Amino acid sequence: MGRASGGPARVRRPGFLADWRRVDRWLPVLVALVIGLCAWGLAIGHDLERGLSGWRAGLRPRAASGALVFVDIDARSLAAFGHWPWPRDRYVETIARLNRAGVQTIAFDVDFSSPSQPAQDAALAQAIARSRAPVLLPTFRQASSEGSRREVENLPIPILRDKAQLAAVNIFADPDGVVRSYLYGVITAGVPRPSIGAMLADAPGRAGGGFPIDGWIDPATIPHVSILDLLAGRVPAAQLAGRSVLIGASAIELGDRYSVPGRGIIPGPVIQLLAAETLRQNSIPTDHGPALPLLVAVVAVALMVRGGPLRRAFAPGIAAVLILLLPLAGEAARLGTFRIAPALLALFGGGAALLFHGALRAAREARHFDAETGLANGRSLQELVAATPGAKVVALRLTNFADVANVLGRERAVEFVTRIAERLAQAGDSPVHRSDETMLAWLCLAGDAEEEIERIDAAAAMLRLPFDLAGRQVELQHGFGLAPAEDRDALTRAGKAADQAVARGVRWMRYTADMEKESAWRLGLATELDQAMAAGDIWVAYQPKLDIGAARITAAEALVRWRHPERGMIPPDAFIPALEESGRIADLTLFVLERALADREAWAAAGAPLAVAVNLSALLPSDPAFVLRLEAVLRRHRDAVPHLTLEVTESAAMTDPERAVEALHRLAALGVALSIDDYGTGQSTLSYLKRLPAREIKIDKSFVLTLEKSRSDQAMVRSTIELAHELGFKVVAEGVETEAVLRMLSGFGCDTAQGWHIGRPVPADELLARIAPKRAAAG
Repeated sequence: MGRASGGPARVRRPGFLADWRRVDRWLPVLVALVIGLCAWGLAIGHDLERGLSGWRAGLRPRAASGALVFVDIDARSLAAFGHWPWPRDRYVETIARLNRAGVQTIAFDVDFSSPSQPAQDAALAQAIARSRAPVLLPTFRQASSEGSRREVENLPIPILRDKAQLAAVNIFADPDGVVRSYLYGVITAGVPRPSIGAMLADAPGRAGGGFPIDGWIDPATIPHVSILDLLAGRVPAAQLAGRSVLIGASAIELGDRYSVPGRGIIPGPVIQLLAAETLRQNSIPTDHGPALPLLVAVVAVALMVRGGPLRRAFAPGIAAVLILLLPLAGEAARLGTFRIAPALLALFGGGAALLFHGALRAAREARHFDAETGLANGRSLQELVAATPGAKVVALRLTNFADVANVLGRERAVEFVTRIAERLAQAGDSPVHRSDETMLAWLCLAGDAEEEIERIDAAAAMLRLPFDLAGRQVELQHGFGLAPAEDRDALTRAGKAADQAVARGVRWMRYTADMEKESAWRLGLATELDQAMAAGDIWVAYQPKLDIGAARITAAEALVRWRHPERGMIPPDAFIPALEESGRIADLTLFVLERALADREAWAAAGAPLAVAVNLSALLPSDPAFVLRLEAVLRRHRDAVPHLTLEVTESAAMTDPERAVEALHRLAALGVALSIDDYGTGQSTLSYLKRLPAREIKIDKSFVLTLEKSRSDQAMVRSTIELAHELGFKVVAEGVETEAVLRMLSGFGCDTAQGWHIGRPVPADELLARIAPKRAAAG
């Protein structure tokens, strides 16, 4: 049945939602001021500010002083001298040649925290002690593992640090991964150490303080010599005499590279030199804030309000030019800079009246609105429930909010929620409320159950298309819940129903009293595991992997499935967390491994010798008991082991790296291939992962799904593949769903593709039936 003509009237909002104030002719001025102040106080417009800063630096680059020289460990030097790290007698010769050239200071951005051959360490210590020019050695601190609060402090070995001065080389990027500022000093081993940039500039190196790097200084103007040419005697002494030098690496193989505004990705030692040049030239950009540009914007809007058509036509353009010129002139004259994003937003912001009203409402009724999104919150919905007898509460649970926040950042995740609410604006009979971080809710006045279902189906249809966030296509993963608005628990009950819908893999569920028992049932899944495995309710599906170069299926990934006799198919994200919590995930993993190895042996016997991959939970690699049991399984299937890959998530490799490295080396010794799964969602680097015995990485599907439309993802995937190949890794791309993406990956040089375009997960016999005819035809 369809809805009656016109549908039910929308709920009349309580006083705090219905009390709209009339606005007068000064609304544009008030809106400009409010938008500007909000942008100032809430730091809105960072991306615009940073883009304008890089644009200004590119207009008139400033040359380096020439007093600092970069002695570069470049790709040419690595190729000539061979294996890294180099023997330390090479640095002994470097110090000697620099002293003969008459340099003022010798600084190293090379890690000396591990001993080498005793004789070479002693020779380097003697060279440092004999050096006429002071020698600076690096010290730095870093997190011991991903997500750990414990830090590791790297100092040169004692025999070296006793002879040299120590300087910190830490570089810290902003949340977007771009380096814009630098520290005067860092505390390592309980001692405040000046940064190497501060020491090269003869500036105070107090720990804790920092300064912005002058983006106008062109790194290409810093004098630069290859260490290969220096050691070969091809660098004239006059090129070095009286200067301070920094010895560091630009070679991409060593991984010490960072992004800087307007300059792209540059080596870490160059950033150290840019910071030193900033201090030497006394060109630290003083931030005068956004007050003056904002005043220009507000005055311009006031002139537009009070003036005629001619003034209204020219005032915005003139004001915009003045606002853009303020920081440009200040930076060119080394008088400081101005933040202009708030002023530009105030001047050109669209929807000014709505933004003004939202700001006033947020100030008056902060208790009833979500601070991040501006949506009404759960408290306001509860008040609306009390004022609306007979209504139903509809809840929408967003299950991939955390994934979006981890990959794109908190700001984009909040934008995700806001965009969902915009689509749902007409879905119910009240405004959309954000009741908690991952749940939206509203009221429904549908007349009967059939109409309620129609309304939820309509809301689901609004959310079917993906959302464009920062150039990436993001699909919403969700579930709906429905509960009668009988009391103050209605919102909680609707949320429970939505959670049950997510757990069961259905679109929506209506709240019932039985749902209180659902949580207990999920906890009880662990007790059903053994019976389910014995009865065949838990089985293994296989998703094929395509060798892109050979254009044929050469492997498959084992994926666990649970068909419950009463509840039907249980999605993995419903039972795997429960098994991890109960400590039974090791039993399930070994069951899947046994099944996968047996199926692989059957495929080989049938003439389809595919390789097989099995996932390891993040909890397992560092569990010694599990590793022992795993070794026993591998010994029973010795012939299949060379064709087995164990996929370990990037987070697992970083959680307890020392124990994980030890366990994975132990497995690799048995002949198992190791792959780093979900690469790109954590914060590790390929150079760090190279410590592991893995020789394959899987690029997370979140980067592949939007590859056709996102230039940033294209750049990330292409560069990851290139660097992975440089470091000896094979690359698998998962989430390949179109032929166009497959062609793009082939052009990037990707080795293997996996996804629904290649094939969906199927039972072992179905996969064999698909592969065997093709292999027979090929033969």
